Formats: sequence, C-alpha cells, structure tokens
Amino acid sequence: MPTEQQNVAATVVNWTEFFKGVRDIYVQNVSNSQVSIEFETTPGNKVGYLFPRGRDPVNLTQSIPWEAIKASVDFRRMLNRRPQALQLMTEEEFLGYFRNKAVQTNQPVEQVMDEAFTRIQKIQNKQDYVTDKAPEPIHKVVEDSKEFGGKKRVESLDKIAEDEVLHPRILHLCQQVHAQLDDKEKMPAKELLNELEVLQSELKIDDWEHVRSHGYWKTVKNFARTQLEKFSGGESEGAE
Repeated sequence: MPTEQQNVAATVVNWTEFFKGVRDIYVQNVSNSQVSIEFETTPGNKVGYLFPRGRDPVNLTQSIPWEAIKASVDFRRMLNRRPQALQLMTEEEFLGYFRNKAVQTNQPVEQVMDEAFTRIQKIQNKQDYVTDKAPEPIHKVVEDSKEFGGKKRVESLDKIAEDEVLHPRILHLCQQVHAQLDDKEKMPAKELLNELEVLQSELKIDDWEHVRSHGYWKTVKNFARTQLEKFSGGESEGAE
C-alpha cells in the first residue's frame, strides 16, 4: 500500500491549488544522488539549493522563500519525475522520520534533528566529512606486468565465501571502519548510517550480514540487524 507521502506526491497535479495557502514544505531526497535546484528569489536573482545524498528530510521553507518555491518549475519536475528524485512529506511524516531515527540511534529527537541539519549545512557549504586516512585497500596486486599491454592481476583481501557476492560499496564502507584503524580515523557511525540508508534498497541479506559483522559501531550493527529481521520476518540472532 502506498505511503501517505507517496500519495501526496503522486496526486499533486493542480499546483495552483496546492500553493493556494502558505505552508511549510517538507522534502525528502529519495534518489541515490544529490539533487540541485535553482530558485529565483527575486527577479533575475537565482539561489541554488542542494538536496544532499541521503534520506534526512528538510523543511525547504526555512531556506527558500515560499513564493520562490511556488514559482519553480524545476522543483515540480523533480517531484513528478518517475522514478522520483524528491518527494513531499507532511509535517507528521517529517517528525515521524526523526522519531524513528532517534530510536535507532538511541538519542533525543532534538539532537538527531540538529545533527541532520548540521550535516546538510556542511555539505551545502562544501565541508562534508572526509576521511583523514585513505581506507585500507580491498585488493592486493599479485601480478603486474610492466610491459606495454601487460596485464595486472589482483585478489581480494576480504575473507568472503565463494558463493557470496557483496555490494562493492559495502566492502568500501566497512574498510573505513576497519578494526585496525584508530577510532578517530574511522568513519563516524552517523556518516556510515547515512550511507547505508541511501543504499538500503540495493542491499541483500549477505550485504547486511557483512555490515553486522564488520560495521564496528554498535548503532551500525543494530541497524543491520533490524534490516535482517525484515528479510526473515522475525528476529535475526547472532553475536556481534
């Protein structure tokens, strides 16, 4: 059954009616990439707004004037596109998202909302998190011909069963929280959780099992366990 926000986005065809009254506009990026839109705030003056890659929704009217949102054809196009790039949320869905995330991360709702806002602001200001140290390689070179046209042969450093095929992004992310790295060099749990939320629809049981085993942070492992329970329809047991 479609969710309420999907119904909102799918049934909004009369934009004149939708924008009849001023309201807060809550928007979630449902694509797997960042979305950038320009809004004309005053005649001839355009302001860009970046919806970062991730599922944390925003109250767009806190950053862009109502009239500019109302007049933006690009914004409407992103909402109506199939597959969608952006989707509208009601205020209750907006708050419900952060309540659920607060439960998953065992933090107060206000703190989760503040951290999401700060993360988005940093990305928009081009100050996004960058690892201090390059992640450990996931392959090693076992043969590399120096001759013209020569071939390079590599093998994986991950101990993965032959019948497992893991999402390459999962291998990379887990390398960034490798147990051999100092905690200050590891990707923070919140950053890793945001990445997993974006990849969520692409991941399989083996991917979540790998995260549960190699995700290092307790909140990350718990999130992976929750996803595994969805696959099994019940509780997924196992030690951390």
